[in-house]
Amino acid sequence: MTTVALSSAYESPLREEQKEATRQRILNAAGKLMEDRGLQQFSYAALAEQAGVTERTVYRHFPSKDALLQGLWEWYAQRTRFGAIPQTERDLLAQPLRTFPAFEKDEELCRALWLSPQGRDFRLSNVEERKAGIKAAVAEATRGLPPREAKWIAAVVHLLVSGTALWTMKDYWGLSGEEAGKASAMAMGMMLNAAREKVLRNSKSQKA
Repeated sequence: MTTVALSSAYESPLREEQKEATRQRILNAAGKLMEDRGLQQFSYAALAEQAGVTERTVYRHFPSKDALLQGLWEWYAQRTRFGAIPQTERDLLAQPLRTFPAFEKDEELCRALWLSPQGRDFRLSNVEERKAGIKAAVAEATRGLPPREAKWIAAVVHLLVSGTALWTMKDYWGLSGEEAGKASAMAMGMMLNAAREKVLRNSKSQKA
């Protein structure tokens, strides 16, 4: 009995490693599939073929579309250095400096995910979490503004940290990923400082 127990204890970590390796294999195959064929042909059957596993294996690791999208988001965030969703202004301003060069390096995949209608589900898979992070990051700068104006600023910030902002600056203005990241961070910083100044002016005006 002791031998069996020890055997199971040693086998368990190995099984977990194999399980994680298969999961990563499927996610890597998903990224390759999106790069090579686009999202139009993305399906569980095509993913299984690309990964060299059975469709049943794919479902075992990702039993639903939502589970697959969540897994893809985590894989993509790690690959593009997206990191955790910013919760502070400092982290927010640093994000495009880090991510835009990474997006550019992985351009085919990033364009497929941001610019194709088929990438909509992926883009929306954690949008509420991202919106909550942006609201938290701009809260200090927008405190004292009318709620509608604070929402406008959060919406513009959301755009400025997105792949859409990068591709616009790259395609129409010839900016590199590094330059676009600096431009985005500068624009956000100027906008948030302007918001603070407006709150200060309004406060002084009310006291006068």
